[in-house]
Amino acid sequence: MTGQLALNLNRSWWCLIILLLLINACGMFSPVLNSNDAYFYAVISKTMVSNHDWLNLYYASQDWLDKPHLPFWLTALSFKIFGISAFAYVLPGFIFHCVGAIYTYRLGKVLYSEATGIAAALIYVSSLHLLLSSMDIRAEAFLLGEIVPACYYYLRYDRVDGIKNLLLASLFTGLALMTKGLFIVVTIFSGLVAMWLYSGELRKIIQPKWLLAYALSLLAALPELICLYVQFDLHPEKLVFGQQQVSGISWFFWGSQFGRFFNSGPIVNNHGNPGFFVHTFLWAFLPWSLLFIGSIFAAWRRFKTENATQRAASLYLQSGFWLTFIMFSATKFQLDHYTNIIMPFAAIMVANYILNQAPKLAVISKIQQGLTFIILCLSLAISIFFFRGSWLIISALIPTLILGYCIFQRSKISVAKWILTLPALAVASSFIVLMLVNAFVYRSYDAGYNIAQYLKDKPAATVYNLEVPGLINNLEFHSELPVAEAHLPLPNNYPYYLAIKNDNLSQLESYNYEKLARFNELEMTKFIPAMLSSNKYQYSLIMIDLVKVNGRHSN
Repeated sequence: MTGQLALNLNRSWWCLIILLLLINACGMFSPVLNSNDAYFYAVISKTMVSNHDWLNLYYASQDWLDKPHLPFWLTALSFKIFGISAFAYVLPGFIFHCVGAIYTYRLGKVLYSEATGIAAALIYVSSLHLLLSSMDIRAEAFLLGEIVPACYYYLRYDRVDGIKNLLLASLFTGLALMTKGLFIVVTIFSGLVAMWLYSGELRKIIQPKWLLAYALSLLAALPELICLYVQFDLHPEKLVFGQQQVSGISWFFWGSQFGRFFNSGPIVNNHGNPGFFVHTFLWAFLPWSLLFIGSIFAAWRRFKTENATQRAASLYLQSGFWLTFIMFSATKFQLDHYTNIIMPFAAIMVANYILNQAPKLAVISKIQQGLTFIILCLSLAISIFFFRGSWLIISALIPTLILGYCIFQRSKISVAKWILTLPALAVASSFIVLMLVNAFVYRSYDAGYNIAQYLKDKPAATVYNLEVPGLINNLEFHSELPVAEAHLPLPNNYPYYLAIKNDNLSQLESYNYEKLARFNELEMTKFIPAMLSSNKYQYSLIMIDLVKVNGRHSN
């Protein structure tokens, strides 16, 4: 690393990291969530709070066995403190996302240097999918703040022992087990096992100090096992996914992980593609994807010339990344957010590559410049498209100012600044624009949110959803009134509110009802294509009527 580059990686880098985290945090104040899955998980946590039951997981009044408890406990605790809101839902996952950033820095520092750790943290907080996933909270947001600390403390435990390292590593591993299940041990331990294998120390796997670590990790996950045993193993008569005699303990150690891996569980997916995560990671890790590819080739070329410490670090990161990547690719359950948990390893590899190769990165610097311009131009175009008739058009100033700075200072900007700072700012500007679109534009297409707002001052009554796809979770999360699904013939506990597709109003001919309002519903995944289309209805835009049903017509 050159002296000039070392000088650059000072307090200003930390300020940039903090700025990016603050920008990221602004997304928590959007009144709507970013996906149907987020609403689904939020409803389960809301049910936990409403029932005053922290032991059992329920969805739609049915026992639910698909994810471990920890994310729901943390979200329910947030609901208890801050009330039921999108902010309270996102906050716990965002905190764990920040913990992941801190330990990416610490892991990079212990493997290479403080400069590498800082650069890795900057890459982490500016990676496109990590930015988005820190607002669209799923298990992976929590895992980032569990797996990376576990890796850090186990690495220190391997080098220097220490009761603190042992206890913290086991605690974070236990938290990860209670978040996702058994397969997370592959990501946590694969780097260590690869180093031991390379150095001829594989016998460490069964040394007493490591057997103790495994035992303490399982002990830390004991609350999850107790809850599963009480809810399911003690009640073999319960019907779960159409089956009785379901064991929660067996599900935890086999069904939740191997069942999905071998596609033999109650939930199956027959559309997996071995190449799915290749193109997924390339866009999800923007704007650092090309640098990651360069870092892989550079690491392979340098391996024979490096000293033992450098080889160990390279093996650790490569194994942690690739074994998990291959495991994901081998299963048919493939979702883009799965790659989040290996991005910290990629961030450290890229950071080390930049710090060691910066003087030779002229070509990649040019590519990063082009990528920066493309991202900024897209952000500017999205701002103008969505906000041209609104005061929010001011959001277009952000990419415009960065774009102008790039153009007028192009000859004065160092290679390191081009490679790290400007792409990070470009991605941050696009994130701001997307969060504003979510908060102020997509909100008008979230029928669940808008129906709940409309009914806030109306007389209390049950709100029913009559076969409107995708509405029930949004509505139940935001509504202060009881919410339930309905089917024909309708319930007779009149009066009540009913959400029904506009096309299906004829089904209410035998009922006495009054129309209250009309709303539009559109899935987030179809939002951008629908906005760009001249015919939004081809993207499943649904017109929903809210009616008040007072009774049946007398014959």
